[in-house]
Amino acid sequence: MGLRRTVSLILLLAVGAFARDNLSRVAGRVLDTSGAAIPNAEIELHCRNSLRTALSSGTGEFAFADVNRAPCSITASAAGFASQTVDAVQQMRITLEPLTAVQSVTVTASRTTLAESDLPVTADVETTERLAREPALTIDDKLRQVPGFSLYRRSGSETANPTTQGVSLRGLGASGASRSLVLEDGVPLNDPFGGWIYWGRVPVENISQIDVVEGGVSDLYGSNALGGVINVRTRDQLQTAFIGEASYGSLNTPFGSFVASASKGKWGATFAGESFDTNGYIPTPPQYRGPVDTYADSEHRSGDLLLERESKNSRVFLRGQLYGESRQNGTLLQINAATVRQLETGGDWNGSFGTLALRVFGGTENLHQTFSSINAPRTVETLSVDQRVPVSQYGASVQWSKVIGRHMLAAGFDERNVTGDTNELHYVSGKYSSFLIAGGRQQTAGIFGEDVWQVTTHWLLSASLRFDDWINQDASSQNFPVAGNPTLTPFPDQSQTALSPRVGVTRVVNDRVSIYGSGYRSFRAPTLNELYRSFRVGNVVTNANQDLTAEHFAGGELGVRVQATDRVQVRATGFGGMLQSPVGNITLSSTPTLITRQRQNIGGIAVKGIELATDAQIAKFVSFTAGYQFVDATVSSNPNDPTLVGKLEPLVPRHAVTFAGTYSDPRVLTFSIQGRSNSTEYDDDQNTLPLDPYFNLGIYVSRQLKTGLRVFAASENLLNQSYIIARTPVPSVAEPRTFRVGVRIALGEIRGK
Repeated sequence: MGLRRTVSLILLLAVGAFARDNLSRVAGRVLDTSGAAIPNAEIELHCRNSLRTALSSGTGEFAFADVNRAPCSITASAAGFASQTVDAVQQMRITLEPLTAVQSVTVTASRTTLAESDLPVTADVETTERLAREPALTIDDKLRQVPGFSLYRRSGSETANPTTQGVSLRGLGASGASRSLVLEDGVPLNDPFGGWIYWGRVPVENISQIDVVEGGVSDLYGSNALGGVINVRTRDQLQTAFIGEASYGSLNTPFGSFVASASKGKWGATFAGESFDTNGYIPTPPQYRGPVDTYADSEHRSGDLLLERESKNSRVFLRGQLYGESRQNGTLLQINAATVRQLETGGDWNGSFGTLALRVFGGTENLHQTFSSINAPRTVETLSVDQRVPVSQYGASVQWSKVIGRHMLAAGFDERNVTGDTNELHYVSGKYSSFLIAGGRQQTAGIFGEDVWQVTTHWLLSASLRFDDWINQDASSQNFPVAGNPTLTPFPDQSQTALSPRVGVTRVVNDRVSIYGSGYRSFRAPTLNELYRSFRVGNVVTNANQDLTAEHFAGGELGVRVQATDRVQVRATGFGGMLQSPVGNITLSSTPTLITRQRQNIGGIAVKGIELATDAQIAKFVSFTAGYQFVDATVSSNPNDPTLVGKLEPLVPRHAVTFAGTYSDPRVLTFSIQGRSNSTEYDDDQNTLPLDPYFNLGIYVSRQLKTGLRVFAASENLLNQSYIIARTPVPSVAEPRTFRVGVRIALGEIRGK
């Protein structure tokens, strides 16, 4: 008996020691989106089959002692806020989003921070949690859940040529170059030469939030913001932390993305990186394929190093970015590759004078592409053009803002300088025939001012005005043929100015309803790519046009936001306007083997439509979002070719639908199902190359194994729909059904900017 008691005592002590080794303390604070503490928030600690509760203190703090290190999660909720569930860590900060429309906050629609109910524009916010539940890998495919967001073509950045990745919002279309501005922490991501976006430049795990603002905002952001602005906000360092995701999927697709942060005193460093490879698929349908068709594969690598120093009222930083990609474009001879290098520096200062923000950036890039001609049976492919495009740019911006009484004032200046040339080896019947150099320099500069006046608690007026000036200079085309004399064609300098006003009004009816409206004029200057670089896709050649002028859009919107219940938000917006002198790819001639087009300013495109969106928290763990956009974008005038009047704008669907349903219980699993559908659209100005309607369904499922460790699986195009994404004129089809599985690790905490 004594021996048994001794053994039992030893086992009890050992179990007790093991248990003590697996106990820890979990503590944190609950804050709102402005950083203010939320007292009396209900805190639930879930650890396997156990549940513990607490209330936050007057300073928003809470703590749990003796927490088992098995997988645990924290759910925080408070009256007037949406609940938030996160993995439990020893030190944490939980930010709750306001539940009512009056309290939701965004920062991108205006140069000042406004509550969502005060915004005179339509804004969508994609949070870290939503982005993580997207089945898609790339940022552009994740953003397709926003109604009205699309690229120049239906294809995504995983396999598509980067020059087709211009952003379209609200049916304003794109021509390779975006008609919307994309920013990363306020610095332009739009390619300085062509206006398209290299989406892989921002590692996915380094994103804290993406704000999408629809409607012209050139009054604040200048050229490229003709149709809207997308601001990708990256994570900010707080303490030593690491967040990473790794996955492997069909089509031999390994993917990895991470962000690591460390701090000491006032100094901090954040490093983010991403690696992506895929064997891709053959985009040409089987009935059209020939020996020249092959896989559209791609790979990219990105790195982002941020060094910063923070004090009570200031922050200064230095950032370096490196990005490289290469692709096979679906045939044996068509390839492209790009390398982008960029440095950024600046700072933010707060004081009695207000807030001052300074950004300076610059860098270089190189684009390499090859183009070919293919015979009708697709048995022979011959090289036609080998392009190399070196580009350099630098720019700066400064912004001041201050609240004076009921007025939120902002003013600033920004400028950008771009130099680029296309260096082309031309071939005829596969034999080298000539060498062409074409390009120039573009300088843009703008100054703006904004006043947001809180007239009463229910009325808000906003007014802003921006003046821009840009010049294209030192432009020329030099041709060096194998046979014959070289020719030099200088192009005259061109300069233009633009005045971009905007007036908005918001009426907060009550704590559940707000009505808003605005009118504006925006613009986009043609890029060096549109002015001086020609290109070929399949058997379609599109020539440059050095005489292009700026596009202008005069439009407006009227909408209502409704907090239908404490768990359901609804938004409806009507919009319209006239796109004047848009740059389009106009067909000049067409034969069975070659279609020739040229970039031209056409007369005008009339745009009108409606957008509906809802966001519902159906139950504690169940949420649902949906969006619908109808847009009618038709050519209203075109003196050069009246036959285009009444035609639909190319590559703009009239109907677009998105939805997402999510079940998320941290103790069980997270499951999300998402779908999107577009109606018929056309791949050409004459509406002769239709792209049929499509429906794409995706799913995502994940389970937490232990604190900071989660496994997941995802599928895109779950129904394996084979729909057409382009006609050149041979059709190309979308990527087939794909699956991937992966793991996500989160250690410590990195907060967003």
